[in-house]
Amino acid sequence: MISITHCRTRICYAFCAIFIFYKASAQVTTSPAIPIASQPVTITVDVSATGLEGYANDVWIWAWIEQGAADLNAPTNINPATSAQDAAKMIRSQSDPDIYTITLTPTEFFGVSEDQIEEIGLLLKGRDWSNGQTPDYSFTVSQAGFSVSFVHPSRFPIFLNQGQTLSIEGAASELAELSLWLNGSQLSSNNGTSINYELTAGSPGQYQIQLIGNNGEEEKKQDFSFLVRQSTIQAELPAFIIPGINYDQNDASVATLCLQAPNKESVYIIGDFNDWEPNPDYQMYQDGDYFWLQVSGLNAGQEYAFQYLVDETIQIADPYADKILDPQNDPYISEETYPGLKAYPESNLANGIVAVMETGQLAYSWEVTDFEKPANEDLVIYELLIRDFDERHDYQGILNHLDYLKGLGINAIELMPIMEIDGNLSWGYNPFFFFAPDKYYGSKNELKHFVDECHKNGIAVILDMVLNHTHEKNPLAALYWDDQNYRPAADNPWLNQEATHPFNVFYDFNHESDYTKAFVDTVNHYWINEYKIDGYRFDLTKGFTQNYNTDVDEWSSYDQSRIDILTRMTDAIWESDPSTYVIFEHLAENSEETVLADYGIMLWGNMNYNYSQNTMGYADGSGISWAYYGTRNWKDSNLISYMESHDEERVMFKNKQYGNTTADYTTRELSEAIDRTVAAAAFYYLIPGPKMLWQFGELGYDISIDENGRTGEKPLPWSEAPNGLDYDVDPMRIELYEAFSELISLKNDYGIFRTSQVDFMNDNTLQKELLLTNETDTDAPASAAEMDVYVMGNFGLSSAAIRGHFTHTGSWYDYFSGQELVVKSADQSVNLSAGEFRIYTDYRISEEPITSLNPFHDNRIKVFPNPVTQYLEVQNQAVDYDYSIVDINGREVLKGHSNPGNLRLSVQGIPSGWYLLKITGQSSTKTMRFIKQ
Repeated sequence: MISITHCRTRICYAFCAIFIFYKASAQVTTSPAIPIASQPVTITVDVSATGLEGYANDVWIWAWIEQGAADLNAPTNINPATSAQDAAKMIRSQSDPDIYTITLTPTEFFGVSEDQIEEIGLLLKGRDWSNGQTPDYSFTVSQAGFSVSFVHPSRFPIFLNQGQTLSIEGAASELAELSLWLNGSQLSSNNGTSINYELTAGSPGQYQIQLIGNNGEEEKKQDFSFLVRQSTIQAELPAFIIPGINYDQNDASVATLCLQAPNKESVYIIGDFNDWEPNPDYQMYQDGDYFWLQVSGLNAGQEYAFQYLVDETIQIADPYADKILDPQNDPYISEETYPGLKAYPESNLANGIVAVMETGQLAYSWEVTDFEKPANEDLVIYELLIRDFDERHDYQGILNHLDYLKGLGINAIELMPIMEIDGNLSWGYNPFFFFAPDKYYGSKNELKHFVDECHKNGIAVILDMVLNHTHEKNPLAALYWDDQNYRPAADNPWLNQEATHPFNVFYDFNHESDYTKAFVDTVNHYWINEYKIDGYRFDLTKGFTQNYNTDVDEWSSYDQSRIDILTRMTDAIWESDPSTYVIFEHLAENSEETVLADYGIMLWGNMNYNYSQNTMGYADGSGISWAYYGTRNWKDSNLISYMESHDEERVMFKNKQYGNTTADYTTRELSEAIDRTVAAAAFYYLIPGPKMLWQFGELGYDISIDENGRTGEKPLPWSEAPNGLDYDVDPMRIELYEAFSELISLKNDYGIFRTSQVDFMNDNTLQKELLLTNETDTDAPASAAEMDVYVMGNFGLSSAAIRGHFTHTGSWYDYFSGQELVVKSADQSVNLSAGEFRIYTDYRISEEPITSLNPFHDNRIKVFPNPVTQYLEVQNQAVDYDYSIVDINGREVLKGHSNPGNLRLSVQGIPSGWYLLKITGQSSTKTMRFIKQ
């Protein structure tokens, strides 16, 4: 009979145990003692003190061949189990219902040759993961022929007290001369198929036991190490050492590791530098809550993987590591995304996620060190998920489209969570290593380069930060975990056993804990200082409370303790950098949000339903005045209202699926839906205050949020992407992009869109009006700085005359057409078709809009095609002109002069992207945006 040699974590489902405990409660034995891959073996498992203890229903084995980072699952590993998995069903003992057996031949069970089977991992489970399971185990499998192995001890590593007895039993697959050795000295010998020895532990230290077998033809060896315990040495934590990896800038051969682990008794460091075995030389010193040790003999520029072994049972990576290796998910990261990614350690004792440290790293050389952030009220934020933005799913993929984003006019990019998560393909709201950028998106220096390039182009970078909760694989959870109830233990310093608010996911931080406060502050400080991040959008801040459980209405009500928690965190952020954006997804009662907004915090305002009602043509719930901070009685423009976010159904999808229709008109046709979305955008972007759009809303993305599952991957809009949707070459969608761009430009170029005099008329109807009045209150503005703006829109399904609310009579100008409207009375009506809108200013803005709403052609000049692949045709009947082509970054790529007549411009030599064609005649300059494919 032989027992397990170690256990390795496998994440199969949310209910699977995920932490590494060296000492498992269940006992796994095999018969024969040395299993042969091509011969039957009976596996016996005692599930006492596991999640299956006392379980009365059927139990299955879930097995795999241990292959390092890419284990091979048995064909029967299907959940939930059915009759098709009967080959994996265990037999319950008649004498003890907690003991199960199964007999199988490994080569047949896995369907592979014997040379591929060296170690088998297993766990037992109920029909579904929710029914319970055991921890993970594994045992060594031999090939046909002579072999030796240890029968006892069965669980490693082994820690003994001085004077404690260790029973040692070795076995051979055939008659042999067997011997046992301790640190090179022989303990015992025997001629036979087994050998036994009772060892008394000596003085503290590390020892090696070796089993040697010789059958007269060949010699086989097996060994294991054990430690005789010594008490943890108490030593003062050196000055300036903080939790995590501390590098010495003057000595690249050392690093000091520090783990905060209150009430723990011992910590060993195991890693590449000590063969992943607990060693007295790597037992950490203790100073109160902290364990620390300086690791020496390191080579500058070399990566070392390591873990902590806490209290001899819990194996974790450093929670403050800025790089981890994940055996389950790293194999799916391409060389293009992360060149030269370090391989996961081959040692069987490196289980689960490991941390990485590297001394002597070259510091990133920042090009922009004095970036000036846009003012809060001027922010136009582009929220994006790197995974679904570009086929590369990395930072360079965004940079490849930076000209596109800059042309749109946004001045901030908000990245959905980029910290390491469990998996590669989620939205990122299941974080577990808060200091480590997710390698699926690129290296940490690629992230820094991305921030640098954004700053060079005047674009701030905001991180979506998840500090309400964490995933169960977070080391802070693993250190104090209730395995029986599968939740944080009662003594966890950071986490609640149960969430203290509704709608929680994963495991809830206790934000009243001083440990949590320190952790939160360290996380927030780190990204600002290490990556020059400009701000945070904090997820689910309404959950930063200890006061509620399941009552949603009560949870949303005013909570002074929550305000205190959040303002304390904000103060700590502003101590690091007072200019840092602090944005909350809070969505609580306005009384509480008012306090936070007046404190200087920006808050999300979900207006998806309201704006969608307008674009779809439904009056009920169509009021939009709540998108303005003044309507909420906030003193400052700290409301980030939005038509779309990652969490809301896409407006264009709603239009096409659920839009209102009549016999003569439908909002579901793409052309009409786009026109109506432009109208909605006018009533959105021109309301004073910061704005946000979700990726590809500017192209009318009409794939449902639930396509391929809510958080599943979505099709890309780009024509060059595999199976791309070709949005970037669709004239109607380009028109929408250009309209968004012009509205954003209008918002940011003129002070009137910062006015505090904002009026909504007929707000709860489909014939809407928005009036922005200048503080100068003049009927004859001498400049744009003194102008009023009046927006009218018909979101109905038929033409309508809208009774005006002009601030004065006289000349007003249609922004998009440039046409003058002479207003003879302030209530003068304007006729608008279904879906039509107007933006009137009482001062003529000299710049001509760059948008397909005002196509670039007149009786003298016409330009086509758009998009263009080879030649841009310019038809000119009467005038001389100069022309130039400018890229989205303002660089001139082509210029010349043309006489009257037609001109054919070759654009084959310029890269794909967005460009401006400028044509300058004797008295005017006309500009057209076009796309080179």
